[in-house]
Amino acid sequence: MSETNYERPGDEDCAASRVEACLPAQRGIQAKMHQLSRVFRDAADAIIIEDLAGTVIEMNREAERSYGWSREELIGRSIKNLFLPERLQMAWQLRQRCLKGEEVRNWEGYRVDKYGRVFPTLMTAFPLMNEDGTIESIATITKDISVLKKLELELRDSQQRLREFSRKSIEALEADRKAVSRELHDSIGGNLAAIKFALESIVKKIAETPSAAAASLEKTISHLAETIKECKRISGNLRPEIIDDRGLLPTIDWHIRQFSQHYGQIKILKQIEVQERDIPEALKIVIYRVIQEALNNAVRHGHADAIHIRLKRSAHGFEAEVEDNGCGFDFNEFSAGGDHARGFGLKSMRERVEIIGGAFTLISSTGAGTRVRITLPAGDAG
Repeated sequence: MSETNYERPGDEDCAASRVEACLPAQRGIQAKMHQLSRVFRDAADAIIIEDLAGTVIEMNREAERSYGWSREELIGRSIKNLFLPERLQMAWQLRQRCLKGEEVRNWEGYRVDKYGRVFPTLMTAFPLMNEDGTIESIATITKDISVLKKLELELRDSQQRLREFSRKSIEALEADRKAVSRELHDSIGGNLAAIKFALESIVKKIAETPSAAAASLEKTISHLAETIKECKRISGNLRPEIIDDRGLLPTIDWHIRQFSQHYGQIKILKQIEVQERDIPEALKIVIYRVIQEALNNAVRHGHADAIHIRLKRSAHGFEAEVEDNGCGFDFNEFSAGGDHARGFGLKSMRERVEIIGGAFTLISSTGAGTRVRITLPAGDAG
């Protein structure tokens, strides 16, 4: 019996034609699959795929780099290896949401690598479905946000320092205003009131006893001259004109001369190792104020008879130092309560220096004198 051939003439050609027609579509699908595979493999974020039991079944290159595990080491292991023990319960709750078909997006958490390094991450997890729509596995994409968190911390610290510096600036300004207000009230205000009463008395005497009136007037003029002198002193304490007209170094010389007129018994040694042109304008008033206050403290509180002033360049800017041979003080005892007047002066010096980014150092002990040292950034030369 002969074999029956059910193929009609030309069927082989039709089948071959259909195969040839499908080849371009298959090649297109293969090309897209290859592209998607490259996207997965070379993505900038770590991608890990786990099965329903939580076992790692696939990972990309960034996951290897981020977690320190090679594919051969991590695939087949539990995803729990990447969780912190104390956060495992929370991570498993998020995983349960994915198993129910939910997506968890942009969740901030922490992961741990092979070597125990803990780093913050931004995580997105979602279920992967098979052909019939059931959940087959879970994909997790994590971004290492260590740098971002560090920048956020630095920004917060910077903002905190800015607020602190602003507070100190305001306090320093208010302290200066309070000091000026007190001097105007106690000194200038009192003198002007006395001059007013004296002039009123002179007016009455002029008609009755001109000679007595003339003597009173001379005395009042002398009192007025002292008041003018006191005004200049207060003005100089606020900001001496010489520092704007001639600079810091001549101002230091001028202040030492003024200081020596009042305290001639105190020997002052000066060691200046910088040029005026090298000192930035913004630093001049700070250096002057520190030297001024340190000299006052050496006399009023330290009862020194020798003071050494130094000003020089340092590795990163400028260094000023005032050292005296006075009685000194116990810094721990002083910090606990101590002399409020001295404390105000030291606080003022420290805040002036720190506001412009400098460092303030105080060295003192009972019977061994006191040394005030400041270091200031060079900034731009004035």
